[in-house]
Amino acid sequence: MLCVMSDIELCGIDKCTQCLACKSICPKGCISMQEVKDGFSIPIIDKDKCIECGLCIKACHRLSLVVGYHTPRKTYACWTKNMTDRKRSSSGGAFSVLARKILGEGGFVYGASMCEDLQVRHKRIETEADIILLQGSKYVQSYMGDTYKDVKAQLCDGRKVLFTGTPCQVGGLLTYLHRYYDNLYTCDVVCHGVPSQKAFDIYINRIGLRGKCKHFSFRFTEGWGFQLSCLLESPAKFKILYKKLISPKNSYYLRAFTKGLMFSEACYACAYARPERVSDITLADYWGLGAVRPFNYPTHNGISLLLVNSDKAFSLLNGCPDLFFEERPFEEAVKGNHNLSHTSVRPVGRNTYYEDAKTMQISTLSKKYKIKATVKDYMRLLKQIINTYRK
Repeated sequence: MLCVMSDIELCGIDKCTQCLACKSICPKGCISMQEVKDGFSIPIIDKDKCIECGLCIKACHRLSLVVGYHTPRKTYACWTKNMTDRKRSSSGGAFSVLARKILGEGGFVYGASMCEDLQVRHKRIETEADIILLQGSKYVQSYMGDTYKDVKAQLCDGRKVLFTGTPCQVGGLLTYLHRYYDNLYTCDVVCHGVPSQKAFDIYINRIGLRGKCKHFSFRFTEGWGFQLSCLLESPAKFKILYKKLISPKNSYYLRAFTKGLMFSEACYACAYARPERVSDITLADYWGLGAVRPFNYPTHNGISLLLVNSDKAFSLLNGCPDLFFEERPFEEAVKGNHNLSHTSVRPVGRNTYYEDAKTMQISTLSKKYKIKATVKDYMRLLKQIINTYRK
C-alpha cells in the first residue's frame, strides 16, 4: 500500500515505521504525519509545497534500502556490577555502562523515555544522573520528533553520540544521515513489535490511572521479570510518591503485548527480525540462557544479551570495567529470542482488539482474547509484595 501525493511515493500503513526520517529531511517542511488507524500514522505530502527533490525517499529506510547488516561477531551474557543500575534496568543493565562511557567522554545519549505525561518519547541526555530516564523497557512506540536532526547536529559538532532504539529507528537514523560518522555508536534492542501510544492511552484510561500516575513501569524495578507498576502521589498534604503494583487482572496490556495484539502493521513484516543486525551493538534480555550449555552464575537479578556487531562495538566495550562478560553460543541467543530470526505473527485478534479495548469490560476483553491472568501471574505479584515488605 502506497500513499501517493505529487509524483513522490512514500510508505503506507503496511510499511511505515513512523521513524519520521522523511518528515525530518524535507527541505520545504511539506510532509506531515496523519493517523490512519489505531494510533499509527503515515506520511502525507503537501503537493503544493513539494519540489520533488526526492530526499524523503532517500531518507526512508524501507524505500532506500541502503542500510547495511552485520553478522554478530561475539555473543555475550553480561551485566553491570553497579547494583543500583542493575536494579533499575530490565535485565542486566548493560545499557547503563555504555551510556556512562559515552557521557564520560563528553558525548550524548539518545533513547526512549517514559515522560511524566505517560507519553513515550525519544530524548537526549547529557549527564549520568539522567541515565535513569532511559532505563527500563517501554512497550509503547517512542515518538521521534526532531531526534534525527539533533543527532546530526551533535555529530557534525564533533560530539560522540550513542543512539539506542528499535532496529527500525536505528535504520531510519542511518538512512537519514546517509553517510558514515566515526563518532556515532548505535545500539538496537531485539524488538517483538510496537503498540501505538494510543493503545497505551486507552489502557491507562481503562484502569483509572489517567491524571494520577507520575511514572509507569513495565518490569520489576528489582529483579528480572514482568510486573506492571506505577508511581502515585499521595493525597496527603506533603504529596509523597509511592509505588503501586498493578493487579494481574488489570495487567492485561502486558499479555496483549506478548500475544502481538497491538503491534503496528509494519511489525508483522519487519525487515530487521533476522540474525544479521543493523547496529553496532544489539541488546536484549537473555532468554534461554543455559539452554545450549550450562550458565554458572545467578540470574535472578537479570542478564543482558549483548551482540557485538562491528569494530566500533569492540572499541566502545574496551575500558568498561563495570561490565561483566561471558561469551555464549550465538545459537543459544537465537533460540531464546524469537525475533532474532522471525517476525512476530499477526494474530486474527489484531483486527478487532483496539476497538474492543475501548469499550469492553476488562474481564470480557481478557476472555475473548485469551489474555486472562493466570495463577502464575498472581504468584509473581505475591512474590513481589513479599520482597517489598522485607525491605
